[in-house]
Amino acid sequence: MDANISSFLNWSQNQLAQAKVLSPRLDSEILLAHTLNLSRTDLKARPERVLNKSEKHLAEKNVERRRKREPVSLIVGHQEFWSLDFVVDDNVLTPRPETEILVETALNCVSSPASKILDLGTGSGVLAVVMAKEMPECKVSALEIDPKALSIANVNALQHGVADKIKFVCADLRKEDWSGPYSMILSNPPYIPSADIQKIMPEVQNYEPMKALDGGEKGLDFYKTIIPMSVGQLENNGWLILEIGHDQARDVVALFRDFSCFKNVEVIKDYSGYDRVIKAKKETPNG
Repeated sequence: MDANISSFLNWSQNQLAQAKVLSPRLDSEILLAHTLNLSRTDLKARPERVLNKSEKHLAEKNVERRRKREPVSLIVGHQEFWSLDFVVDDNVLTPRPETEILVETALNCVSSPASKILDLGTGSGVLAVVMAKEMPECKVSALEIDPKALSIANVNALQHGVADKIKFVCADLRKEDWSGPYSMILSNPPYIPSADIQKIMPEVQNYEPMKALDGGEKGLDFYKTIIPMSVGQLENNGWLILEIGHDQARDVVALFRDFSCFKNVEVIKDYSGYDRVIKAKKETPNG
């Protein structure tokens, strides 16, 4: 049976709603626009446009993938972040809108156009790429333990014209010498407590890499490594800026108290009102 854009979207929305997908209409529009190589605006402007047989077959396959709770970003192969388009696959964590708060905080803290910045656990490379684009005189290094994720980060750096501005290193941040000092260290580390992994949405639990999510028993394992290691890797007056889970601010702030060189420890909320980022400045009397 023939289907036009309007009728297919209605069918798709119903299918996704039955599967308890949170945004069935929006997801339907994104998937169909991707299938037809159109924009969502085009879909709304041409509701009577009929799908041919191959288009309808592919569109139905994509709806079925979403019914099984595969993330839209993995179906279409990209995700917007900081108004830029990033390639993603199942080797990297899909960038979240709330991580833009980390970027905003970092840009507000940069003291020099030629700052040296380190991104720990770069994943798809969004933090490194955005900082390199926003601060073109900065020198950016990015560590990532997974070579497959690092390949995606390289693709994104090339796509956005900053491959020559970022030094990507395949390394375990818990063991590697970070080759500092840096004026800023950024990280969105794994911070979900191990026992909570089974409680998260199936889109995340079943399709995104566990190593990018699991932060150990209390979700604090990586902070317990990053904070002390940053002491020797930050310049005086350098900033450490970390994304955190919405209920982890007190515990992470407490970790900073073990290191007197960190001053101005501040928790920053995201646009939903949740604690999302912690920033701390290294200040030592002798510089």
